[in-house]
Amino acid sequence: MFLPIAVAATAALPVVACGDDGGNDDGGTVRPINTDDGSGSGSGSGSGSGSEPAGGSEPASGSETVTTGEGSESGSGSGIEVDPGATTDDPLVLEGAGQYTGYVRGQTEQIVTDVKAFTDAVRSGDLEAAMAGYAPSRQAWERIEPIAGLVEDIDVAVDARVDDFESEDDPAWTGWHKLEYLIFEVGDIAPESGAGELADRLDADLATLQETMSTTDIEPAAIPVGAAELIEEVSAGKITGEEDRYSGTDLWDFAANVEGSKAAFEFMEPAVEAADPDLVTAIQEGFDEVAIQLEEYEDGDGGYLPFDELTPDDSDTMKTTLAELSENLALVAGVLGLE
Repeated sequence: MFLPIAVAATAALPVVACGDDGGNDDGGTVRPINTDDGSGSGSGSGSGSGSEPAGGSEPASGSETVTTGEGSESGSGSGIEVDPGATTDDPLVLEGAGQYTGYVRGQTEQIVTDVKAFTDAVRSGDLEAAMAGYAPSRQAWERIEPIAGLVEDIDVAVDARVDDFESEDDPAWTGWHKLEYLIFEVGDIAPESGAGELADRLDADLATLQETMSTTDIEPAAIPVGAAELIEEVSAGKITGEEDRYSGTDLWDFAANVEGSKAAFEFMEPAVEAADPDLVTAIQEGFDEVAIQLEEYEDGDGGYLPFDELTPDDSDTMKTTLAELSENLALVAGVLGLE
């Protein structure tokens, strides 16, 4: 069961307003973390049928309390929903958390820029350009999915899958995947399809995300736990092609998820190195192995081949590598005293 979380410019729970806009921290502040238990990777689906997503027909707000519980939509189903609970004054951990906050802020700014090219194509009715722009528009979002659950209302609004709703025609379903359905499955983004309004909503929700994260810091414990749980979700769910089922662009998302989880780890790496250098080596080797496996599916033009070209043998190999990597990443919070 998920627990209530608050996300706001002045929030004091999973994300708290402190530090400067660049995500820097003075390294000397003891930062309390919510002690309620309730983290989890989610399933990517839920019993949200017939219920209105966070924000309803209006853009998601980044300054309201977000409640996730039984029967609520689960959004992307990735990363951590609630801080696992810990307190630290370790300067290396605090420095890493501040740096990761800066990284996330930079990625949210990039999202707003990247998605505009995609949504402009949708609004213009240019189906070919919308197809080409879909996967690239998602990359920065997929990189920050280790903390997507900390902005659950926005996560649901922009990245929920159809599984969370009554049908593809449910008006409560918004975001990238609704547009993906219209573009790749229906092949219709004419004005009467409603695609233009969905594009406007996506722009607005991602602008809210950027504004919210520009004044919030991410608690240290959320970072290693979110990174581990996202890799677990990739190995157990995303590797099956469940997310981008209409476009077949799952390997784009997969690669960005791995990149984002690696970044989260690397900001904490100095602290982990001081506590357990062997664990650092094992995690680095895991990320390197996944990178080599993904390289086989690069399309030569900065992207990835369609998901249906992933062979069963390579899929099984990736699952094994990712599962082991997730297990090693799951040890980081304990090594850093963040459990």
